[in-house]
Amino acid sequence: MTIGWAVVGCGWAAGDMCDAVAAAEGARIVVVRDRDLARADAFAARYDAKRAASFEELLEVPDVDVVYVALPHRLLEPTAARAIAAGKHVLVEKPMALDVAGVHSLAAAASTRGVVAAPVFELRARPIAEEARSVVQSGSIGEVRAVRIRTVIDKPQSYWSTAPWRARRADAGGGILLMNAIHQLDLLRYVTGLEYESVVADIATLHADVEVEDSGAAIFRLANGALVSLTAAAHSPGAVHEERIEIDGALGRLDLPDPSSDTAAQLRLYSGGAWSERTCTGAGAYVTFVDGFLDAVRGVAQPPATPQDAAAALGAVAAVYRAAAEGVRVAVER
Repeated sequence: MTIGWAVVGCGWAAGDMCDAVAAAEGARIVVVRDRDLARADAFAARYDAKRAASFEELLEVPDVDVVYVALPHRLLEPTAARAIAAGKHVLVEKPMALDVAGVHSLAAAASTRGVVAAPVFELRARPIAEEARSVVQSGSIGEVRAVRIRTVIDKPQSYWSTAPWRARRADAGGGILLMNAIHQLDLLRYVTGLEYESVVADIATLHADVEVEDSGAAIFRLANGALVSLTAAAHSPGAVHEERIEIDGALGRLDLPDPSSDTAAQLRLYSGGAWSERTCTGAGAYVTFVDGFLDAVRGVAQPPATPQDAAAALGAVAAVYRAAAEGVRVAVER
């Protein structure tokens, strides 16, 4: 059985995902929709698909089983909700909704309709993530005690101007934390199995003329008492491949490099008094993620990320915003 896909939002972010869908066995992009008609036409030609004149028309295409939603953050939840109401499975770009309640609403609607709803957290589908999870669960580094997350990037100013919605709080919901750090927050939770409990934090807009934050710092406490320090910067001059995670355990340490760097397949492990590197190979993250989602649609597996995962990651970011606004430690909602 071939699973037909509809794509809503044909921007840059959708490219890797759609390439993976096109390459997947038993999947086909049937129809696409974007307000930019030229961009939609280019996508339709690229994947030999139809261009829908409206979202309503897209939902009426009979071969569509899955709706992939890759829109500005403000539009993710309402668009996914309409697709679910039409009986479609949905794959939704992070953060899935602008608040935790919205994520739970999508999960409840999907459960009622008997369809799969999942967020896109492709980092957890990288071979290095699975290896890191195995290392932590094996006890090689002992109990997790401290973590350092660096979301340090040197984005061009055109990042904001080429997609103006990113700069508006009402459309984006947040800046560097919601756009980027949320991926690493989800990945840490996936690797360690530990929940975020509380946070103290501050955020600022220091470099760009935008409504959302381009800088931030936070200290989370995990469920086991471990501390996580997060440093986020959208415009750190000269920063290259500095989105990293370092995990200190009672017995050792585990370093996950920037997922976009040339060393992304090299996991660094300090155990038994010595450093070593583990080479992690496998299919690309998007290919693996799409394959896992297709298995969930077929009813043979859980999706690689669930709405509960989205709620936990979004809750962590939302708690940072609340802590920064109130100047106190706040609990993390999930």
